[in-house]
Amino acid sequence: MSSLFRLRKAALLCSCLICLAGTPAVAQTLEPEKGPVDFVADNLVHDDQTQTVTATGNVEMVQGGRTLKADKVIYNLTTDKAKAVGHVVLTEANGDVHRADELELSQQMTEGYVDHVYSTLEDGSRLWADRGVRDGGNITTLSNAAYTPCEACETDPDAEPVWQIRAGEVIHNKEEQRIIYHNATFDMFGVPVFWTPYVSHADGTVNQKSGLLTPGFGYSSDLGLQISNSYYYAIDPHRDATVGVTLMTDQLPLVFGEYRHRFDNAYLEMSGGATYSSRTEDVGGEDVEQDEEARGHLIADGLWNINDKWRAGIGLEIASDDQYMRQYDFSDDDVLENEIYAERFSGRNYAVGRLLSFQDIRIREEQRDQPNILPEMEVSMLGEPGQMLGGRWSADLSVLNLHREGSGQDMDRVVTELGWQRRLTSDTGLLTTVDLKLRGDAYYTSDRDIANTDPGRSNEGKETRGFASAHVVTSYPVAKAFEQSQLVIAPEAALTVSPNISSESSNIPNEDSQDVQLDVSNLFNSDRFPGYDRIEDGSHVTYGMRTGVYGYDGSKGEVFLGQSYRLDDNVTPFPEGSGLSEETSDMVGQVIASYKDMMDVNYRFQLDQNDMSSRRHEVDAIAYLGPVTLGSQYLYTKAIEGAELSEDREQIRGALAYRFSEEWQGRTSILYDLSSEEEKGMREAIFGLDYLGQCFTLSSTLERNLTRDSSGESGTEIMFRIGLKQIGEFSTSGVNLSSSSDDDDDDN
Repeated sequence: MSSLFRLRKAALLCSCLICLAGTPAVAQTLEPEKGPVDFVADNLVHDDQTQTVTATGNVEMVQGGRTLKADKVIYNLTTDKAKAVGHVVLTEANGDVHRADELELSQQMTEGYVDHVYSTLEDGSRLWADRGVRDGGNITTLSNAAYTPCEACETDPDAEPVWQIRAGEVIHNKEEQRIIYHNATFDMFGVPVFWTPYVSHADGTVNQKSGLLTPGFGYSSDLGLQISNSYYYAIDPHRDATVGVTLMTDQLPLVFGEYRHRFDNAYLEMSGGATYSSRTEDVGGEDVEQDEEARGHLIADGLWNINDKWRAGIGLEIASDDQYMRQYDFSDDDVLENEIYAERFSGRNYAVGRLLSFQDIRIREEQRDQPNILPEMEVSMLGEPGQMLGGRWSADLSVLNLHREGSGQDMDRVVTELGWQRRLTSDTGLLTTVDLKLRGDAYYTSDRDIANTDPGRSNEGKETRGFASAHVVTSYPVAKAFEQSQLVIAPEAALTVSPNISSESSNIPNEDSQDVQLDVSNLFNSDRFPGYDRIEDGSHVTYGMRTGVYGYDGSKGEVFLGQSYRLDDNVTPFPEGSGLSEETSDMVGQVIASYKDMMDVNYRFQLDQNDMSSRRHEVDAIAYLGPVTLGSQYLYTKAIEGAELSEDREQIRGALAYRFSEEWQGRTSILYDLSSEEEKGMREAIFGLDYLGQCFTLSSTLERNLTRDSSGESGTEIMFRIGLKQIGEFSTSGVNLSSSSDDDDDDN
């Protein structure tokens, strides 16, 4: 029994040593398993004179999913030392395999060594070292060690890996949870490309550890060469911070930072940057370099879960000027939004109150004044299905205070709406939805825009408005199954009945209903205006047909065509170009086609109801043809009177990717503006080359944007991204330039 106990202890010591000696470079620490040890050996000898237990000949020990094999295992009862000699192989339960010539452990598994260890881990990573020593149960040291996550080549297992890290000494401090490398080199295909006398990092057993992060490199035409680095500070398990600096050859340094705090039921994240640099402005149609000035930004995001019904949050986005965010690659948004809000959830009911302000950072000759919303409140309540007359009731409330700085128009608005909806299904498959609504509005407007053009009009205005509507939608889908597909034909019709209130009062401004666009998604709505300020009055019918063939292999072809018709002769409230400004609306449609996982096409269009001329075409298409991937996007749309889209727009983007081999890929993308002779031309060109290896990836991108310097968007950018398996990515910090021109908006 004593010998068996000693052998069990010896097996534990051996397994612990190889695990600890074989895995510090991949930041794993495995404790020895507990439980019985099963072993077999050709011979087992207990020498009373030397107080040793020796197992020889095909020794195999199994414990807790680990298997230890060796030519000989010796355990000294007096010195408490266990030694495995000759063709030592330890196989972990997870598939890791460690090989060594010899290993020894003593002092209750706190000290020992391993000679010529070679480990192949479950994910294909490999590590080897001449010698590994464990001291005091805390420090494990490897001498002349190397590590690579690259799997061995199938045709030439002894070939140099794509990359590896070699070090004269690797120290794993378990207590400090840190791995230290002395005299380390980074090799590519066996050639040293980087050397450092000292480097350290966390061993992976800790979630956060203070230290320097991966540096970034880049180049852009307006900032020059860039190098950035940052320091991560682990304040405590719930808080951390990052501070860094970016050095540039053409501008002064940029300092940036981030702070994160996680509470029990809340979180807060803040980031920002600051610099002192110049920028280009449009002066009289020419780009003029401005003097250096203080520039920066602040972004914050926070959420507080007060209880199971209430939560509150904050979101801040502030920039010093219109060009800063794009120029320094922090954001390519057109409008920055600042918000403080509180929400309530209760069953099917929802309520929210918020304060909003906006910063328009689009480059325009005339900057549009963005209003502040102080405040906005919305309440939406929804009854249970079948609760009222076989249907469900709804009640909605919207309160808005819109305020502009200076003499800009201000508005207060209250909208209430009651509704009832019921869905009916006949025995023949006819589907009908009945939707009834009753609405009341109240407006108060000051500093009205109309007072600036008509001095005789009052600067203030009050107005109330009531409106009721009935909306009935009916469809009759018919399906026919075939051997490999199914055909579906679904005609659909709707009738909307409401009073005529087209003589809108001048006391009701139009703040949220200017961008009107008819398409497949809103054709069957009772009101096609996107907001509250304008109402589609009168009665109209809508009709359309959707038909499609759906293959059981995932392929499909689908066509939709629809139109609406007003039942009265009153002037429509819609602007010219919207597709709804005449008695008969424009024709809208959609064609969707896909073939297995090889092709997808989505085509949406709007045709003028008078002569079927094109008013809008949008195409998104992608095809996978073996090693070739083709993509295309096309947009053509005519201007809409009084809307943000004040000019015709036409542009096309083409993309191509070609897979030369399993590892290499080339790609290109070009955006071309076809709008007019003045605007016509290439706006963006991207060329890239990628290497997608098993343990190493390299992505290089050249991007050229052709707009104006004063927009903060023009220039050339070169980006590189290097990915190293199990270490991370080294990427350039560049400028993410938008493809829109200086006077374009987000419709691009």
